[in-house]
Amino acid sequence: MKIKNIVFTAIFIALCFVATSMIKIPISVGWGYVHLGDSVVMLAGMLLGPVFGAIAGGAGSALADFAGGYAHYMIPTLLVKAALAFFIGLVYKSFSGQVKSGGFFRIIYHVIVAVIIVAGGYFVTDLLLANLLIVDAEGATPMAYAAFGLPWNALQALFGAVVSILLYVPLKDPFENMYE
Repeated sequence: MKIKNIVFTAIFIALCFVATSMIKIPISVGWGYVHLGDSVVMLAGMLLGPVFGAIAGGAGSALADFAGGYAHYMIPTLLVKAALAFFIGLVYKSFSGQVKSGGFFRIIYHVIVAVIIVAGGYFVTDLLLANLLIVDAEGATPMAYAAFGLPWNALQALFGAVVSILLYVPLKDPFENMYE
């Protein structure tokens, strides 16, 4: 393991934390907020690769949940965001060198992977938390509670995917020059 890997992973942990906890728009009661953190999580996977991106995305997002009063979401967030960065990193790694032929498909896969992991991961999380009575389902069944969060989580993932793709284009070459 190189020192650069550790340094850039730590930088991305901090960026994930700040982008998640400082720049946010609250959405519906009980369903958190839309933030720039997912875009940084995905960017970590794209730039650092699957493993270091997963460490950075999971840790930074989990710390933001803890600091923001969502401690009951820390472990699920760690798992969901680590999986998000890992699989986005795999998508970008598998299409490297195929800019013209693979660029469009990479973007489509990126968005699909993001929405499935984030919306699906938090659907399962909300279902478990409501069943265990850790969160107040406000009179709804656990399934209804979890289902209500699906569009909000899908919107969060879509927003993060679009922003990360837009940030990746200007950052890719300078980052690769620094990182290698």
